[in-house]
Amino acid sequence: MALASLTLGCLVALGAHATSEGNMNGLYPYSPTPKGRVDLLPKEYRDYPGEVEYYDWYSPPMETLYSQVWWKPLAPTELPAAMVAKYNGTKAAIVGWEMDQVRVTPRGDVSVPISASYNHHFTSVIAGAGATFEKIKFDGPRDPRAAEYGLVERSHGRVNWDEPQYVVAGGEAHPFSSGNGGEYRKTQHGFAPGYALVVDSPRSVQVTPMQIDTWNRDAMDIDGPLPPPFVAGPEPRASLAPPGAGHSGLLECPMTTRLGKRVDGAYALVESCASPIVTYHECFEAAAAVTKNATLRNVTGDDAARPPACSVAGGAAFFNERAASTARGAVVCPTDPKPFGQATGALVYHATAQQEDVGSGAADSFGGGGKSCAPWPATTLLDQANPSCDVRTYRGGQWACHHMWSLLDADQDIPWADEPLVFRMKIRWWVQPYDAAVHTPVRLGEGDGSVLLLGSPWEYDIPECGLGVPGCSLHADGATWLHTVRGNSVGKETYVTANSHCHAPTCLSTAVYACPEGTPLEACDDRVGELVCENAPVYGGAGAPSLAGTRFDEPGYIAIADCMWGSADYGLEAPRNLTGVPLHVVKVANATHAHYGEMSGTQPWVM
Repeated sequence: MALASLTLGCLVALGAHATSEGNMNGLYPYSPTPKGRVDLLPKEYRDYPGEVEYYDWYSPPMETLYSQVWWKPLAPTELPAAMVAKYNGTKAAIVGWEMDQVRVTPRGDVSVPISASYNHHFTSVIAGAGATFEKIKFDGPRDPRAAEYGLVERSHGRVNWDEPQYVVAGGEAHPFSSGNGGEYRKTQHGFAPGYALVVDSPRSVQVTPMQIDTWNRDAMDIDGPLPPPFVAGPEPRASLAPPGAGHSGLLECPMTTRLGKRVDGAYALVESCASPIVTYHECFEAAAAVTKNATLRNVTGDDAARPPACSVAGGAAFFNERAASTARGAVVCPTDPKPFGQATGALVYHATAQQEDVGSGAADSFGGGGKSCAPWPATTLLDQANPSCDVRTYRGGQWACHHMWSLLDADQDIPWADEPLVFRMKIRWWVQPYDAAVHTPVRLGEGDGSVLLLGSPWEYDIPECGLGVPGCSLHADGATWLHTVRGNSVGKETYVTANSHCHAPTCLSTAVYACPEGTPLEACDDRVGELVCENAPVYGGAGAPSLAGTRFDEPGYIAIADCMWGSADYGLEAPRNLTGVPLHVVKVANATHAHYGEMSGTQPWVM
C-alpha cells in the first residue's frame, strides 16, 4: 500500500480561524460528579462565552516501522505565527485543545488510527515569555539535574535516559500532558468556562510522544475509510492478546527475546538455589556475568534432566521451564537477593543483525528512588505481589518499550521494512484573550504531587484472574473477571478537572473518595469516604454517541470521560479543595484476559 506524505521540516499553521468552526474531533464524553451534571456545559469550544479562536499546530515528523516504538523528545517548534504575534506581550487564556495524529498528504490531513499507531502516552510543555528550551543528555535518574528540572515528575515516572531531553530554562513554562492513554484524541482536554491555562506571550511547544507501531500494512487500509477493521500483525511469544482480539499484543509492551535483565547484585555458580532466577531474561545476562563469557549460547526448554531455573553447561546458559526438576548441576544463583519489590536493575536491548533493527540502550531506572510499588496504604500491589513491582518478575510494560526497540522476538524480522509510517501530532488550540475578571488560571497538578498513583509508580500487570488470585473477583454476569487495585494518599490542591490515565483494552473505572479530615490514612476507604469523581472510559464499537460513526470509533479502544468542576450556571459542582483530605482510589480493570502495563494515575488540573 503506497503512503503519500509531504516531507516538511516543520509545518506552520494558518492564522486564527473564525469561531463558527466546530470542534476538530467532534463531541467529547464527560463524567458528571455526584452532585453535578454535564448537560449544560458547552459541547463545542465555539459556544464558550466571549471571543474564542483556534490555531492549528503540527509537531515535527515521527517515522516508525511495524513493531517499533517511538519514545524520543521531538524538537521544540514555534506556535502558529498569528498566535505568537497576537499574544506577544500579553496573556492568552487557553480554554482547551484538541489532538490528533495525522499524515500530511497532498489531499490534506489524514488521521492515523490508534489501532495502527497506539499512543501509549505523551508529555508536553508550552513555553511563554522569557522561556527557552535546552537540550541536555542526562546521566540517568540519579543525575541531580533531573530533579532540578522536575524531569521525572512530568514524565509519567519514566524517562528514556538514552535520549537527550528538552528542559525549560528561565521564563514561563506549562506542562499540558493530561488525557493520556487509550484514545487520547477523543478525551476532552480543557476546562469549564471561566477556567483556563494562562500563558504570558506563548512562544513554542515541545512534545515527547510514546507511540507503538501496530499497523498491519497488508490488511489495514489507512488510506481508505476510517477506521479500518483491525487485523493483527506478527506478535512475539509473550503477547497476551487472545486470538481474534481487537487490539495488538504489541501495545502491551511484552518482554521479548530481544531483551535481557541486568539485576544489580552478585551471582555464584552453586548446586542448588534457595531464591532461583525466575525469567530467562535475567538468567542469560547473569550467566554471562558470572562466567565472564559473553559468547554463551542461550537456550530455554522443559528438561527434567537439567537443574531447575538457570544453569550453565556445555557452553550454554539454560533456563529450565520445568520448575519441579530435581536434577543437579551448575546453577546460577543470586548471592544476596533483595526482598520482593526492592531489587534494582535494568532492561537491556539486544539488536538483531537486521539493518532495520536500530534499537539500543537500556531502561535503567528500575527500582530504587521510590520508583517501585509503594507499600500499603499507598497501593495494594505489593500485597498482591504484582509482577510489575520488581525487575526480577517484570513481564512487560512501559520499561520494555524504549525508543526504536522492536516488540518482536529476536527470530522475527521486522516486516514491511520498505513501508515506514510517517506522521505528526496535531494540536488545535482554543484561545481567548485573558481577562482577570473572567478567567481563573489553572495548572496541571502532576508537578506538585497531586497526581494520584497506584502503580509502579504508574503501571502494573492485570493478572490472569481466577479463584483465589489476589485482587480478583467475578462480575455479576458470571463471565467477566475483575481486578481491583486500591490505594490511599493525602490530597493536595483544588481540582478543576480530573482524568484517569488508563489503557485499552482493560480499563473499566477509577473512583476517588474523600474521607473526613482526621481519618487515619489506612482506615480511609469507599465505605468511609464520599465519592468525588469516577472516570469510566467510553469504548469504541459500543455505540457511544461521542464516538459512533466517526473515524475514532475503533472497537476496544477508549476515550476517558473527564470529571469537571466549575460554575453552577453550567450545572457543575464548585471546584473541590482536597488539600489535606485523606483520599481513597479504587481502580477496576477487566481481567478476563491478562494484560501487561495497565496504568492508574488520576491527572488533575488544579487552581
